[in-house]
Amino acid sequence: MVSNQIYSTSELIRFNYDKNSKEISLDLNNLKKNRGAYFYPSKENWEKICATKALNRVFRTNVSRETYKSIQEQLEELVWTKTKE
Repeated sequence: MVSNQIYSTSELIRFNYDKNSKEISLDLNNLKKNRGAYFYPSKENWEKICATKALNRVFRTNVSRETYKSIQEQLEELVWTKTKE
């Protein structure tokens, strides 16, 4: 979504957007059936997404700062800690 690079979908993380509940969540297993967007899970890419409010543009909705924070916490807990190990 941000890096303009081509990656395999197995390397990417998917954001899932449910239009009915207007909820954005991480879809780590790519199993959810709603609208989605992919990004390469690096801290630099995440900072670009936050700075440019890319999720707002991609899903054409207002995404709260709390949602960005909760996604960042999930990324830190589930993804970035695994890459350190």
